[in-house]
Amino acid sequence: MIIDTILHLYGYKEGELVPINDGFHNTVYSHGNLIFRVSPANTRKQVDIMNELAFIKGLWENGVPVSLPVKSLNKKLIEPISSNHFVVAFEKAKGTSIDVTKTEVWNDDLFYRWGNVMGRMHSAGKKIKVDRPIWTVQEPDLLKLFPKITSETIAEKYKQLLMQLATFPLTPDLFGLIHNDFHQGNMFVNEARLTVFDFDDCAYHWLAYDLATSFYHAYWQASSFTPEHTQFSSEFWMHFLRGYQQEHTLSKELILQIPIFLKIREIFLYTLFLEKWDLKNLLDWQNYTLTNLKNNIGSGKPYSNVNFTEIIDNFGLGTIK
Repeated sequence: MIIDTILHLYGYKEGELVPINDGFHNTVYSHGNLIFRVSPANTRKQVDIMNELAFIKGLWENGVPVSLPVKSLNKKLIEPISSNHFVVAFEKAKGTSIDVTKTEVWNDDLFYRWGNVMGRMHSAGKKIKVDRPIWTVQEPDLLKLFPKITSETIAEKYKQLLMQLATFPLTPDLFGLIHNDFHQGNMFVNEARLTVFDFDDCAYHWLAYDLATSFYHAYWQASSFTPEHTQFSSEFWMHFLRGYQQEHTLSKELILQIPIFLKIREIFLYTLFLEKWDLKNLLDWQNYTLTNLKNNIGSGKPYSNVNFTEIIDNFGLGTIK
């Protein structure tokens, strides 16, 4: 019923929606040149979606390669369906998903372009004004993790990390409108061009969270599928930050925040997996992942072997006192 409604709303008399994924927050389908995102109305307010789409439009106008929303036959960007869902259609990004096992795709040039697009996005975000969730010193749990964290140890670790952020200045080069889930799964590559999508978590947050999220998932995939690439971390940051620096200010303070957000991302993923996975029927890799995340969070083990002091030195960003 929902599928037929969606097709008719966007001018298709018949056809089939191909499920792309049943995500943690949305269900996504593909048909023809469009991607359809179906969101439960109890988790996504229409006004929030409108502001997300306004951010995407603003990014496009400022030269950031994004997947644009498409209006229905009713000239609407957001269509309510079945009384408790919203559907938004997007242009299907050209190219393919990023395969970390293919060196012709997963290479230094990609990392440079990835950083360059992010830098362009962070610069463009300074010119765009929309109403989205915002991190504040008074309400620092932007990711809304505290109600979901069942471990006192992990809750205390998370609290300490958020307290560190309160010591940083809220300047436009450190804080602003960001993607907030910027990993390689939310990009397509078409020859040398990247297209970014999935902005439904966008928020006013620390810019370093985007950088940390990108590296967290890049390193996770690289260490899983190409463990022989032992210099991946240093190579990724060298090219990624070189690209970023072409479009946005790179500072010592921004780099110093990355390790904090790598650990916050770890806590976010651990909490998310506990919430969404069937804990009574875990696959071996899921059980390993949860155990590994819990141990790393509890021990405070740094994520990967990155020397951030060395990065600051290499980019001439000053010294750490």
